[in-house]
Amino acid sequence: MAKILLVEDDPKLATVVQEALSAEGHVVDHTLEGEDALYRLKFFHYDLAVVDWTLPDITGVEVCKGYRDHGGQIPILFLTGKTDTDNKLEAFETGADDYLTKPFHYKELLARVRALLRRPTELEEKKIKVGYLELNVATSVVSRNGVPIELSPSELILLELFMKNPERTFSSQQLLDRVFTTESDATDIAVRQRILRLRNKIDIEGQPSLIKTLKGLGYKMTEAPQ
Repeated sequence: MAKILLVEDDPKLATVVQEALSAEGHVVDHTLEGEDALYRLKFFHYDLAVVDWTLPDITGVEVCKGYRDHGGQIPILFLTGKTDTDNKLEAFETGADDYLTKPFHYKELLARVRALLRRPTELEEKKIKVGYLELNVATSVVSRNGVPIELSPSELILLELFMKNPERTFSSQQLLDRVFTTESDATDIAVRQRILRLRNKIDIEGQPSLIKTLKGLGYKMTEAPQ
């Protein structure tokens, strides 16, 4: 099972690709826009990105280049209707690992995904430590002082964002935009409740929480309890 980011602005095609990948046992996050894709690639762990060339804001090539310039290592598969050799060369020169032209059969897509996932990503950081917490981003296992903690998928996404960005403050709106993407009716109250549940699971009794509330600003994770 892999965690895959799908960047595709065609709803019908996105649904087909997402269903095909999910049927293979993969976890798929979908976004329509390139800027949002860059944000997700920077702050969340993925094993593979499937990126359309033409997007509403920036191009898939710009997504790929921006991610590689930031040091990103995961494989990137382009989906595009562009068949010219020059376009393919441009994609590969900016860091793409494979290139699939539309229309395509979903079986070919799955075969290419399997091939890309077999490639080693030795430079990718697999574990993140903040204070007494450790997150294995490859297995999604969270440990507190070496003891595994069971988290829900939404709690895991929230914790991963905090642990990848220690000391960075996130407003409630930023958390709603980045963590509650499938909950369109979520509010600030939902954020507070999710933070509370997460604290109850990760905190050590009698010690200050690693997740701090900054009144009027939002929330951040500290390197050590204060």
